[in-house]
Amino acid sequence: MPVGPLSDRDAARLLTKIVGKEVMRSARATLPAVLERCGGSPYALRAAAPRLLVPGPLTATPPSPLPHHEPTGGPTMRDSDPMRTAAEDAYRLLRPDAARLYRLMGLRPWPAFDAEAAARVAGIDVDTAGELLGVLADALLLEHTDNGRYRYRPSVRAHAEETAYRQEGIGGCSAATTRAVDHYLRLSVTAARAALPESWRVPDAPADSPADAYAGRGDAVARLAVELPNLVEAVSTAEEFGKPDTVLTLCRALWPLQLKAGHHEALLPALRTGTAVADDQVPGSRASGALHAQLAHSLGELQLWDEAGAQVAAAARDEREAGHTRGLASAIEFLGLLRLRQWRFQDAYDCFEEAAAVLGGIGPEDEGAADVPRARALLERHRGRALRGLGRLDEARTHIERALAAFRAAGEAYNTARALTDLSEVLLAREEPGAALPLIDEAIRILSEENADQHVEHLRRLRERCSDPREE
Repeated sequence: MPVGPLSDRDAARLLTKIVGKEVMRSARATLPAVLERCGGSPYALRAAAPRLLVPGPLTATPPSPLPHHEPTGGPTMRDSDPMRTAAEDAYRLLRPDAARLYRLMGLRPWPAFDAEAAARVAGIDVDTAGELLGVLADALLLEHTDNGRYRYRPSVRAHAEETAYRQEGIGGCSAATTRAVDHYLRLSVTAARAALPESWRVPDAPADSPADAYAGRGDAVARLAVELPNLVEAVSTAEEFGKPDTVLTLCRALWPLQLKAGHHEALLPALRTGTAVADDQVPGSRASGALHAQLAHSLGELQLWDEAGAQVAAAARDEREAGHTRGLASAIEFLGLLRLRQWRFQDAYDCFEEAAAVLGGIGPEDEGAADVPRARALLERHRGRALRGLGRLDEARTHIERALAAFRAAGEAYNTARALTDLSEVLLAREEPGAALPLIDEAIRILSEENADQHVEHLRRLRERCSDPREE
């Protein structure tokens, strides 16, 4: 919450609360100069407070630069922004390794980063990075977030970025930023593959990725969720640095998060960047078709119907041009899902029938053949949803039960739970809440383990429609 600028009286009161009356009395002679330098900024005042505690005469002049800093006489920002002035003063007191980390992590506006990211950017080990981040936080150059990460205030980051370009040069800054993007690329594809290993949409993890990087799928989804703001920034950075392949791979790695946890509005900037890059660099390709489908999915969830429809059409066009039959069937399936969300149930059912017909063109030796049984099970589930909307409940139940059996046999927990959800909705429509309740509870258990938050929330609303005999 922005505060300030404070009056000199309130600024002096704030300093008194921090350092005490005795220190303030000893600093009386130089206090006016300190207050003028801080410009009423609460941040600058807090940053100046530790220097009031140092024994000896006080001065409002910044300390001489240490050997690792740029020479005096270079451009500074002291006269325009008290927060940058305070950042400069604190920066000049840093030891060299902390100063370097401060500069490099400030090159991009990473929303909230951890020691692992800092270590990769600076080329140091994680323990050292964690210790240096603590040093920077103690100097008020970084802030702690509520999940144990760190972030810059905007004015402080601007100082760090400007200092980095003066001190590291364009080459050093470019190399550090590339290391940051590579870190988030590796992290995202490893987590995405762990979260949704059965999906052809998810890019392959690096060959040297540890098989046990995540305890379970839910942990992988949770990591993607906590890193989402950084991943969106990584997409923007990769696009700015002219790395189209990195943009496309980062966006594809977001699919498990879209599917299971939602976050659609937060994802839109990255997905829009991804589709624009794909259309520019690889039009009519599988990658372009996949990204148009991902964007369509989130737009549909946000009920942006017209834009979602245009993206589905683009996905089908690109998959057809690429000769990717499995992708074309999926694009038509996405159109059916969009029609479901619009309550256009007959149109949705017709799309699912058309998608099934396209799948029929994949022979046993053709590419994508291994995925056809799973794709057919998904279409069975979606047919059931459309038939429920049409009021054909017995047929809906038959289709969904077929899908449920297929997913159970394959050991696919996520889609098992989704089919249980669909079946419970059919039972509720048949006014059989007692039969629906155990299905809902099983689905909640499975999806909670997967951190599929958006689906769990829906299931809890369904549960409220059931009368629980344990409460009677």
